[in-house]
Amino acid sequence: MSNFQPGTGHLREVLLFAFHLKKNARQAHQMLVEAYGKHAPSERMCYWWFDKFQSGNFDTQNEPRGKPPKRFEDTELRTLLDQDDLQTQEELAEQLGVNRSTVSRRLSAMGLIQKLSKWVPHELTERQQQSRQTICELLLARHERKSFLHRIVTGDEKWIFFENPKRGKSWTEPGTAPNTIAKQDRFGKKALLCVWWDQRGLVYYELLKPGETVTGERYEEQMICLEEALDEKRPEHREWHNHLILLHDNAKPHVSKDVKTIINGLGWETLSHPAYSPDLAPSDYHLFRSMAHALAEQKFSSYENVQIWVEEWFASKSEDFFRAGIRQLPERWATCIANQGNYF
Repeated sequence: MSNFQPGTGHLREVLLFAFHLKKNARQAHQMLVEAYGKHAPSERMCYWWFDKFQSGNFDTQNEPRGKPPKRFEDTELRTLLDQDDLQTQEELAEQLGVNRSTVSRRLSAMGLIQKLSKWVPHELTERQQQSRQTICELLLARHERKSFLHRIVTGDEKWIFFENPKRGKSWTEPGTAPNTIAKQDRFGKKALLCVWWDQRGLVYYELLKPGETVTGERYEEQMICLEEALDEKRPEHREWHNHLILLHDNAKPHVSKDVKTIINGLGWETLSHPAYSPDLAPSDYHLFRSMAHALAEQKFSSYENVQIWVEEWFASKSEDFFRAGIRQLPERWATCIANQGNYF
């Protein structure tokens, strides 16, 4: 075989060609393996594309990244409020893909009003604390029987702001007010970073363009892209395909029915992760914390500058950095248990 290495687009076109030749997914997979060997997509991936072609969709590109639907049910709004009843109308509207006035009308129709409450950081209900403790006990016991950290691929999202003011302590005369700094504008220009990694390093990431966000449909695409990245960067992935463990949080796009179907179809296990637990998520307590320090005082003039910065930052991180983030999990599970499920 030549040194030619087929790209993702080429492989998808070949699958479409085989489909029109009346081949089935298994036959198409055998053809690709014969032609490209280890560079061929998995048989499971071939079945996924053939199902898509069978439905009449012959587009081999990723789905268009349009805006989410403008309609929503009251149950969706109630779910968001159950997760965090301190959210503003703007925050709710952003997540639902509608304007603020629409949310305001629905809140009024539901008989809900906003009252000023005292802000207490990281307040967990008794049930949430118990859930955190129970899940950590199960995970720690499993790890002690047989470690599975090497099988974990974890991922999450982080907003990268174009303007990143630095907050710090200042020296002042007694009785003099400290220097002030403007709070980061949550609605300022920003791009959403979506990243997946394991203890060996970066596996796959996307930097969405300003105004784009993750929907269930977009996350489905990302799972397929993650599968392809694993095939490329972790060749042994094929050997332990049914042993991969995906660790992500319970954000709505991550747990939609269609996403769960794709993950199950890929043969991946989803690791239990309690709600409201950034202290148990490696991306939050390790990767993004380190990135936040590096972003302090950074100012980007364009999306392209953000792309360059993110690429260079990932390139600067060694395998030891990523390994340390994953290896902290057992200690954090134990600490959570010792704190009876409370934050630490």
